[in-house]
Amino acid sequence: MLRAVSPNCLKCPTFIAGKCPGTAKRLVATEASPVARKDKQEGDISSVFSTFSGRKSPPLPERFRDLKRNLTTGFEEQIQKSWDDLVEVLKIRTEEVATKREAIIPQLKFSNIQAGDVSPADIAAIRNTGVAVIRGVVDKEVTEDLLRDARRYLTSRPFKGFPSTADQKIIYESYWSPSQVKARSHPNMLATQSWMNQLYSADTDQKIDLSVPLAYCDRVQIRPPGDKHFGLPPHVDGGGVERWEDRAYNHTYRKIFEGKWREYDPWDLTGRLEAEMNMYNGPGGCSVFRSFQSWLGLSRHGPQQGTLVVHPILQPTTAYWMLRPFFKPTRKDSLDGWKFSLDDDEGNVYLHGANPGTMQEHTPIHHPHLRLTETMIPYPTVEPGDTVFWSADTIHGTEMENTGDIDACVFYIPSVPLTPNNAQYVAQQREAFLKGTPPPDFPGGLGESEFSDRATIADIQLEAGKVAMGLSPIKLAGKDENSKQLEQEVNHIMGFSS
Repeated sequence: MLRAVSPNCLKCPTFIAGKCPGTAKRLVATEASPVARKDKQEGDISSVFSTFSGRKSPPLPERFRDLKRNLTTGFEEQIQKSWDDLVEVLKIRTEEVATKREAIIPQLKFSNIQAGDVSPADIAAIRNTGVAVIRGVVDKEVTEDLLRDARRYLTSRPFKGFPSTADQKIIYESYWSPSQVKARSHPNMLATQSWMNQLYSADTDQKIDLSVPLAYCDRVQIRPPGDKHFGLPPHVDGGGVERWEDRAYNHTYRKIFEGKWREYDPWDLTGRLEAEMNMYNGPGGCSVFRSFQSWLGLSRHGPQQGTLVVHPILQPTTAYWMLRPFFKPTRKDSLDGWKFSLDDDEGNVYLHGANPGTMQEHTPIHHPHLRLTETMIPYPTVEPGDTVFWSADTIHGTEMENTGDIDACVFYIPSVPLTPNNAQYVAQQREAFLKGTPPPDFPGGLGESEFSDRATIADIQLEAGKVAMGLSPIKLAGKDENSKQLEQEVNHIMGFSS
């Protein structure tokens, strides 16, 4: 078995710079846990959206009709009754969101999380909406310094990103600026992710520790005033057709397909940890389980200033868009009287916004009962150092324009709990970090490998940050036998001896 990295190595300048001759040998997974990387084509964030790329959505192959039939055979009557009930519930919930707007989004203080003083009502609100704002995670002055240094790093050379043809980018294909690495490994950020992850529940036989966050390295957004390019349509991350096609993934939604949507628990991890979310190797497909997508706010911005928008209705909305491919209207332009069907009036098969190789998108035409034009709600104004979170199945997008007078700036820092599959990814990502190339899930190329001022191990804050990046062994001491086995398996994957 491979030996753990020596503490002396972490102090060595050649190791920190990723140039140590022995680095590759020490920091790879064992032969028993292959993590071979298949580089993706170069590109940008627009690749994962049909609406951005201009691709049409043709009918799906005939095998998807069989898939839909297999998922629902024997439950057709129950599903029809469930749908009718669901539509009535959505009438109430969407009206509530349209009326309350951003006031419905839960807001917590990091200091309360740190003190263990979060009310049950706040926890219930997050579980109900799927979203949250956590105030004051990183000190404002620290955050402003991170943004200043990131701007210097990004503007000191040509950077790829979106839009690809513009001189000024909005989403930078940057993963390894010192500021990003410092932010991901900030102890308060890791503590917040740990707390948020534990809103989920797992069976005792599932290989996961929700208290230990791993790093999933993502991009930078600097959206200037007046920008109209980066208006992301409503969508969910974590795959498209995979939610129906992959057996483990569709098992997550088994209660919905049995006509029992009220029994569906979006915080139950059954099926999610084994799910294949990137069956078609999409250019922006995510191959890990992200409990939450999230970002650290770097500038003050809010409604009408190019911020994130979300549909803060989690359980019934998820049931709705998972069932939508099985229903069609019986009367034109009516929200009532929809009937169970495996295809449309022309006999074509769709999953309504889900296509192989892209993520699930939502539109008022395909998903009229969600009232998306009224219920995609902007987050409240954030200050530098605040974070926002949205769950694995939350519909989200961005405002169509930044009408403010300053840049809307964020570091994307998703929440990724400790699992063997996530550890496999981090082992590959660690190699990319040391080389300066893009992380495995993102468009490939040389990335920042030729930048002498990119981040090094010295920019990672504290031991917990090194653990999150796969640069130190996992330690789950004092826990039960399942945790001990998980610790051993993950460290084996990471290439550390026990």
